[in-house]
Amino acid sequence: MRQPVRLRLIMAGLLVAASAVPNLGNSINKFSSVLNFYRLAVVILALFTLIIYRGEVRISGRRSFVLWMGFLLAWLIYGVVLLGLSPYADINRGSRELFSILCGLFSFYILSNLRLTEEEIEKVFRVLFWVLVAMIILGFYEIITANHLSSSMFEDPENEVAWRVDPHSATGIMYNVNDFSALITLMLPVLIGRYRIRLRRTYIDPGWILIFCVVYINRVNDANTCNLAILFGMFLYVLFQVNYDRRKKGLLIAFALVAVALLLVLYFTNKESDGMLVSRTMELVKDSSEGHGSLHSRMILYRNAILAGWRSGFLGLGPGGFSTFYTENPEDTDLINPHSLLMEILSQYGLVILVLFLGLLIYLIRRMIRMYHEFEQEKIREWGRMGVIWIASYLITSFASSSYLPNSFHWTLIALICLMLETVRERYGFDAKGSISNDRMEGEFYEGLSSDKCASAGGYSDLS
Repeated sequence: MRQPVRLRLIMAGLLVAASAVPNLGNSINKFSSVLNFYRLAVVILALFTLIIYRGEVRISGRRSFVLWMGFLLAWLIYGVVLLGLSPYADINRGSRELFSILCGLFSFYILSNLRLTEEEIEKVFRVLFWVLVAMIILGFYEIITANHLSSSMFEDPENEVAWRVDPHSATGIMYNVNDFSALITLMLPVLIGRYRIRLRRTYIDPGWILIFCVVYINRVNDANTCNLAILFGMFLYVLFQVNYDRRKKGLLIAFALVAVALLLVLYFTNKESDGMLVSRTMELVKDSSEGHGSLHSRMILYRNAILAGWRSGFLGLGPGGFSTFYTENPEDTDLINPHSLLMEILSQYGLVILVLFLGLLIYLIRRMIRMYHEFEQEKIREWGRMGVIWIASYLITSFASSSYLPNSFHWTLIALICLMLETVRERYGFDAKGSISNDRMEGEFYEGLSSDKCASAGGYSDLS
C-alpha cells in the first residue's frame, strides 16, 4: 500500500519539525518532561504508520535502516537490563533516556516506510530549512531583548547557574544555550543548496549568509565547540569541491580563506567592546593549565567517564548512571553530566555499544563518500557531501551539551541520511558496497533521458 504524496510529505515534515522543536509544549502538564511535543508526535506517527500498513513492519531490503533499527533495539534491550541490574542506574533519568532511544527507533521506522522520492525528500529538507530560519530569528530576538520562552533556563527559578550566563543569550526552544547552539549547528547543512537567488547573471545562495548568523549566535552563547564544528564543516565542503573539480581549486581556496577570516574576526571580537581579544581558545587552555575553567572541568569529566567505564568492566553504569555515580562519589568538579555523547555512551552503556555506534556512523560516512564520487548528478552528489558534513558536525557538537542522549533531532538526522542512501540505492542500483549496479544502468537509470544527455565518461547521466 503506497500512501498519497501529500500524506507522506505531511508525516515526514511533521517528524523533522517535531524533532527540531522537542521542548515545544513543555509547560502543558506535569508529564511534559516525558510527553513533550516530539515524543507525542513520533509515537503517534509510528502508530499511524502501523495502521496504514495493517501492522506490517516493512524494512526488508533497506540495509542501513535494518542495521540501525537492529542496533537501537539491541541498545534498548541492554539498557532495560542495566536499568534493572545496575546499582547506579537512575530509574527516572534512565527511563527518559531509554524512551528517547525508543523514539529514535520509531523515527527510523517511520522514514523507512514512507518511501519518499528524491523530490519529496528535498521538500522535507525545505521544511527543515524554514524551521532553522525561524530558530535563527528567535535567537536574535532573545539576544536583542533578553526575553525567552517559558522552557528556557532563564525562566527557571531553580536553575543555579542561570545567573552566571548573560541573559542576552539565545536558548530558543531548548532549555540552555549549549543545547540550542548544538541544535542549530547540527541543522546547518540543509541551508546550502536549498534555495538560490538570481542576481543578474549569477546566483546567490542565502544559506551562506545564514551560516554566519548561526556563528554569531554561537559566539554570543560562548558555544565554541559548535563554531569549531562549523569551521570543520566548511573545510570539508571546500575539500569535496576541490576534489571533484580541480579547475575551481583557486576560487574555492580563496573563498575558504575569506570565510575563515570572517569567522575568526567574529570569533575574536569581544561582545562588550569593539577591540580585538586574544583567542578564547587560548584563554581556555591557559585557565586549564592553572587548574580552573570549563576546559579543565571537561577534561576531568572525560577522565571520569573512562574511569567509570573501567570500574563497570566497560559494561556500563546503566541509564542515567553517570550522574548517580559521581553524585555518590564526587570528584574535583561540581559537574555530574558527561558533556560528551561518546563518553555518555561509554560510561553508561559500555564499550560494545560505543563501538557499534561508531561503526555504524563510519559505515554511513563511507557510503556517502562513495555516493558523492559515483554520481554525476549534482543533487545526488550534494546529498553525499551533506551527509558526511552532517555526521562530522554531529560528532563535534555532541561535546557541547551536558547530556546528549535525551535530545531528539540527532536520531532523525541519522534516519534522514539512511533515507537518502536507500532512495538512491533503490532508484539507481547503488549497492551495499557503494557502486552502481550494472543491472540498473539500463532501464530505470536512463528512463526519460534523451541520448544527448548521457554523460560520455563512465556511462553516467546528468539529471541536475
